[in-house]
Amino acid sequence: MKLRYWIHTIRIHTLLLSCSGITLSFLISQSIKNVSFTTYVLSILTALLLQILANISNDYGDSITGVDSFKRIGPKKTIERGYISLLEMKKAIYVFSILSFFSGFLLLYQTLLWNNVFIFFMYFIGILLCIYSSIKYSVGTNPYGYVTGMGDLFVLIFFGILSVEGSYFLYTQILSIDVFFLSLSIGLLNVGVLNVNNMRDLDNDYEKGKHTIPVWLGMKYAKLYHTIIILTSIFLGIYFMLMNQKIIYNWFFFIFIVIFLILHIKEIIYMKEKKMFNLELKKLVIFTFLYGISIGIGFIL
Repeated sequence: MKLRYWIHTIRIHTLLLSCSGITLSFLISQSIKNVSFTTYVLSILTALLLQILANISNDYGDSITGVDSFKRIGPKKTIERGYISLLEMKKAIYVFSILSFFSGFLLLYQTLLWNNVFIFFMYFIGILLCIYSSIKYSVGTNPYGYVTGMGDLFVLIFFGILSVEGSYFLYTQILSIDVFFLSLSIGLLNVGVLNVNNMRDLDNDYEKGKHTIPVWLGMKYAKLYHTIIILTSIFLGIYFMLMNQKIIYNWFFFIFIVIFLILHIKEIIYMKEKKMFNLELKKLVIFTFLYGISIGIGFIL
């Protein structure tokens, strides 16, 4: 049975990242108007399919380029282990590309219909760009995930701005500058997850020519970069809370999660053993999801 290897490949423990921004914007939208739950479900489904596409494409791309080697500290990819062939992974990329497209198109059709052809067209192009970017991160000539800073930038855009502000518009048909700043907050936490991953594999990436931010900065300054990312995210979250405060519960849930984020920063700064980055990565995925939920639930209450 290869099912468990496919489960390993899609990296279930990271999929909460796809849900965090979309769920946050849904909860905030619900505090303003009655939002279609179908739109929320289709948004989540599309985001999950796109992240799975990105994860299996990453497995495929890193195997072809040789980045995924026995020296890698992170979980070994299934192709490198010989559990799934390159051809099987390539077929999976095609399948999830098609599924992502149809899920995204159904979302747009159900949400926007043809009331505004321009907006529908822009979101349609956005779906195609999301699919292309999910694959191009690690696959093809000059994948952008191997270029310094590009992976971080695209994570900020797709897991932050598009996830929060983009879905918020689908829910409400409104663009909000406050929600935009909140989308940057969530996006930066997702960038933090990527940075932990890259700090963990710094030595292997340097040897294989994958030019991530930690490879460029070195471990000492990569930790400083990480600290700035998380603190900036928190400050943006505080700004949003100040601009939209309703009741004390908003701050109660928010501060509770912020404490864990501060403790996470402390763990990263004093970390000596690279294998421990795996634990902090998983913790930050959960903290990112709970961070979004804490703000959203505060608004619902």
